[in-house]
Amino acid sequence: METLSFTQCAAILFESAPKLEEIMRALASWPIAGQREQGPGEYEWAICGPRLAIDLRGEGWAIVDVVDRPWPDDAEAAEKAPALAAAWRTGAFGPFTTPGALARAIDQGWQGADLTRHAGFVRIRTALAAGKDKEPARPGRPIYDLMTVTELATALLRLEGALAFFVPGGEALRTREQLEAVGRRKAGVGPTPIELWTNVRGIALPPEDGSNWLLLDVVGMNQLGLPDQEAIFADGKEDPDAVEAMLRNACQHLLSGPIAPDSTSDDGRGRRWRASAARGIVAPPRPVLRWLPEESPRPAEATLAKLAEPSSATA
Repeated sequence: METLSFTQCAAILFESAPKLEEIMRALASWPIAGQREQGPGEYEWAICGPRLAIDLRGEGWAIVDVVDRPWPDDAEAAEKAPALAAAWRTGAFGPFTTPGALARAIDQGWQGADLTRHAGFVRIRTALAAGKDKEPARPGRPIYDLMTVTELATALLRLEGALAFFVPGGEALRTREQLEAVGRRKAGVGPTPIELWTNVRGIALPPEDGSNWLLLDVVGMNQLGLPDQEAIFADGKEDPDAVEAMLRNACQHLLSGPIAPDSTSDDGRGRRWRASAARGIVAPPRPVLRWLPEESPRPAEATLAKLAEPSSATA
């Protein structure tokens, strides 16, 4: 396989993996540049299963491959198999993801198909030819690449046995109907559909300072080269729906320009929040823009440092 650098990744989870011939028929309108079978080796599937290469108008490729086993979500299993761990490190399951992303996505209120039936997946990755230093010869185009994997996934979700669209870098599970709703938009109309590729998570943090702290965060903005969002507040003191809307608005704002630390924003109830640069409290580890309330209790810096310790918070 030509040396490629993967720029984005998504998958369609299936009850059982479809045949490559089915994939070819579903994507017949795309310019398929070639196909290959899976190479030898116990963990060759982790790098690439039987696949198609789709030419993206001279701007790289989309690699669509079929894997006849569940998404490898177990971090301990990945570490016990050096070849599998290497596949994760090289971005074979997405350059912005870690094992455990699927479990966290399911835990955040997935209302779609029963994913206990999931036994195979089709992986869709955009890729560029790597330079001598193994980095892409030029930067990827995040929104174009994510829209490409979304369009390909929309066609493949119509295959028998398809259960869900999964974006591991954003810990996001979405239904075919959600993807088709975006596909019906006129080109250039409406905001960029980052809600398909990112997820908002609600997490109860361990009590500290006599308060029960709640965290809402957005995970997946690093797929766009931007920081995730995180808000922490005392239980019962703020409206979570209003906070979520503020975080989503901040994500859209980041597409057009940065948000400086110490910036302020009002949520949907007119409550004021202040931003600061931080490291995310809940896995995966990444930089975030943290929002704290101006009009209700906020955790002390010592509390935030304790909450940020490994295993102090669970999704």
